[in-house]
Amino acid sequence: MSLKFLSIVMIATSCNAVATEVVSLPQPWRDSHYASCYPSLKAGLSDTYGVGFEEDENIVQFRRHIGSRNFVISSDTTSGTNSQRVVFEQRNERDWCVVLTSPPVADLTPGRVFASSQRPLTWSSVTQAPPGFLETKVIYTWDSKYLIYRPESCYKGRVGRWKSFDCNEAYR
Repeated sequence: MSLKFLSIVMIATSCNAVATEVVSLPQPWRDSHYASCYPSLKAGLSDTYGVGFEEDENIVQFRRHIGSRNFVISSDTTSGTNSQRVVFEQRNERDWCVVLTSPPVADLTPGRVFASSQRPLTWSSVTQAPPGFLETKVIYTWDSKYLIYRPESCYKGRVGRWKSFDCNEAYR
């Protein structure tokens, strides 16, 4: 299974209401589940991976408590090393919202916790490129207006030798 990347993302101001504003994301992140909120984690995972996700051994979930927030990082590992990641954040006792979705990556790591919001200020992802090819690294930054992590900076290269480029050109 794979996530779809749509052209425009509707942003939820809370898990129960949809905002009238539209956020434009770089091309590789369009048509994703960004900012979608669900009445349960199971509903979100079902919408993301399909109703049979619980029987699919390739759909994995990692629960993380970071700062004062609960997150679930989910992934479809069917493709191997680089897999798409979806980060759900628990907004209240029941509701879960997608705050980050990535194209296929080898690693997705939270940054330091932001004191006022008690959540990571950033997340970073990196691909594992085949020999002779450059890796792609993306830094996502918390957007408190839209309540998502936006792909802010994109780089190609290797550890210690990164060169920035337009995020619209990522993953092509």
